[in-house]
Amino acid sequence: MQRILYGGDVIQVIGIIAEYNPFHHGHRYQIEELRKQYPDAAIVTVMSGSFTQRGAPCILDKWTRACHAVAGGADLVLELPFVFACRSAQDFAHGGISLLSRLDIVSHLCFGTEAEELSPLIDVAQRIDVTSVQRRLHIYMDEGLSYAGALTRALTTDTLLSEEFLRAPNNILAIEYLRALRVLAPQIVPIAIRRKTAQHADMELNAGITSASSIRHALTVSPPQWAALNASLTPSVLDDLRAAHTRGLPQENALLALLRYVLLVTDSATLTEVYGIAEGIENRIMRNSTAQDYRDFLRNAATKRYPQSRIARLLVHLLLHLTKAQTRDFDAHGAVYIRPLAFNARGRGLLRTLKQRAEIPIITRTAEFLSSEERGQLQRALSPLQRMLAFDTRATELRLMTCPMPMDSKLRTDFIMSPQFLP
Repeated sequence: MQRILYGGDVIQVIGIIAEYNPFHHGHRYQIEELRKQYPDAAIVTVMSGSFTQRGAPCILDKWTRACHAVAGGADLVLELPFVFACRSAQDFAHGGISLLSRLDIVSHLCFGTEAEELSPLIDVAQRIDVTSVQRRLHIYMDEGLSYAGALTRALTTDTLLSEEFLRAPNNILAIEYLRALRVLAPQIVPIAIRRKTAQHADMELNAGITSASSIRHALTVSPPQWAALNASLTPSVLDDLRAAHTRGLPQENALLALLRYVLLVTDSATLTEVYGIAEGIENRIMRNSTAQDYRDFLRNAATKRYPQSRIARLLVHLLLHLTKAQTRDFDAHGAVYIRPLAFNARGRGLLRTLKQRAEIPIITRTAEFLSSEERGQLQRALSPLQRMLAFDTRATELRLMTCPMPMDSKLRTDFIMSPQFLP
């Protein structure tokens, strides 16, 4: 089992893959439970940057969310590159595990589940790549089911587990984490912490532990339910959400306006190069792009094969022009850099260790690896690291375009911001 020498002591390092959109008491509960079980361990979190796995702009910028995680008990927060963060559960997990494995210090991976035991999830993760399951998976996809729907049906045929169990959001990700660990990092030991009370998709705001969805929904009410939110968030998170709400939270309708422009100036051949566009789905997107509301657009463009979350991701890929060829290249390389967003004193010590042990470079100043001028060059002129990093920077600026604020030099962009240290 992987251990590192820190401050004269041999310690374990536990990894977490998360979004913290925003950081809430449920996330704090997970870290506190880890501290109880592994009091001397260090905690490294790999976190989505500017867009979520479901294709939505994050409610707060990545440096602010990373600081909340450190204040909540994490020691070091690293960015999950955009090219993995805004993808399917399988690709999200693969990217996160590839990064954690290349740190060469992580001994455990912790994740939440709806399952009481880890063993059925391990069994499912092992069965996914079995020939019979893969065969049924492709049959069901040919019948028009989404990947998630087809996989669930294929697995229920092969196991005694229910579709409800397999479709539970945390179980879906847990299975993909276990699947990626088996391939990329079998030396990392999984730790499952059962999700407590609020479920992922719950929209009702609860005191104490509540879902991130319910928090985001509460912020759309006019005026927001600040008193109720006070019972669901730490003071620092609540203060930052108040400030962001005053300035203007990200507006998804802005993505729709940008989409209409991109479709106006993009030819059909270029459009079909975009990752995720296949089977004529671009035609549904174009037909529905005149919608006045982003949520209406997603509902109308979605099909059984292309659910709303997939359409939302596809839209972001289209706006940033993430191509199929680029994605194949990124997947082949895996995560190729370490980007610290926030850390405490122990996290700073971990970074010193990473400089000595990690097989990939640490990026603390973007301009040392990619300038804004280089970003504008042809993709083939850039290194794999520069190409991946360019998408992080563009995603940050695309998120800013969804915020109702002026584009000035004070905005938090990758070329201005440095990792945040919390003493």
